[in-house]
Amino acid sequence: MNTSLTERKKVLLTVNNSRVSGIEMFTFLLAKYIDKSKYGVTVAIPTPGQLGDLLEKNDIEYFVFNNKKNEGYNVNGIIDLFFNIKKNKYDIIHAQAGVAPCLIGKIVGTKLILEHRHGLDFTIEQINKMNLYRLTYEKLKKYLVDLTLTGCKSDKDILVKRFKFLPERVEVVYNGLESNKNISIKKTDGNFIIGTIGRLTYQKNQEYFIEMAKKLCCYKNNFEFHIYGEGEKHNDYSNLIEKYNLREKVFLKGYTTEVSKVMRTFNLFVLTSRYEGIPYVILEAMKAGVPVISTDVGGINEIIINMENGILVQKENATELIEKVKLLYHSKEIRDRLSKKAEKDFEENYTIKKTVSAVEEIYAKII
Repeated sequence: MNTSLTERKKVLLTVNNSRVSGIEMFTFLLAKYIDKSKYGVTVAIPTPGQLGDLLEKNDIEYFVFNNKKNEGYNVNGIIDLFFNIKKNKYDIIHAQAGVAPCLIGKIVGTKLILEHRHGLDFTIEQINKMNLYRLTYEKLKKYLVDLTLTGCKSDKDILVKRFKFLPERVEVVYNGLESNKNISIKKTDGNFIIGTIGRLTYQKNQEYFIEMAKKLCCYKNNFEFHIYGEGEKHNDYSNLIEKYNLREKVFLKGYTTEVSKVMRTFNLFVLTSRYEGIPYVILEAMKAGVPVISTDVGGINEIIINMENGILVQKENATELIEKVKLLYHSKEIRDRLSKKAEKDFEENYTIKKTVSAVEEIYAKII
């Protein structure tokens, strides 16, 4: 017999960005597919925007706690959040990449408080150079939550070894996407399009993508390079493209909400990140059957097995990256083999059904 609506646990999911990227997509999919007979979900977003529109379209309850243009947790937003949490007496606070809601939960006595670290915002090199203030801050976060969730084993290991989190207080939950077999046919003719999708930031490291493009354009004339995303590095990358005279070959395509559709226009997906958890774009590529070349950082090697369902390269190694692109460019047989295995692995391991099931187990066993 289903739990009655009055007995459902009240869950608050919080985000600190209203643009629909990886973290926001996770939040939306969890809210959409969680067992509604057991959990009543509300999503807290900092500003009106794309995520709010998506939640409203799918009849998912949400509220805006900043109602201003700036993202993140400003003072007014934290006050709004505090009074909402105090009034509604949520059973579970599940904060995405932010401890402000967790602190509020501690103050008002929320039963279960989770912070979900979808990726650690620093490289190993940056951890080694952390000043005492930042190191202390990262270590103290564990005292504000009952459990920390990570998107990969690699991030859990860092929290345990570098920041002294207790292993039993950190759970790994892999991201998932909706399974969808009925999508458009992949691109097969015209120029060989190499694409990447992600914020234009230091983390995503698209300057190496552009360096790769520069050298590959000297190798073959039918390469084309598409970079999707927005961010603080936009002008830097635009200037670099101009400097290398690549205006007719490398295109800054801007932000897209149609990641699945865009992915199907690529012959090859390349990710050049300096650090990651497990990014959704890797799963999108696997789902779409687009061959993947990615830097071997974070938890990516937990889902991409080198030369089985994709290719891994060292970060900031343009030479190795170019060699692997050439390998796949010349071998349709290898591209097809990697793509088929990636699609199979996605359907077996990384659908949203599995992700939601893992989260529900965490909710249920503690409350």
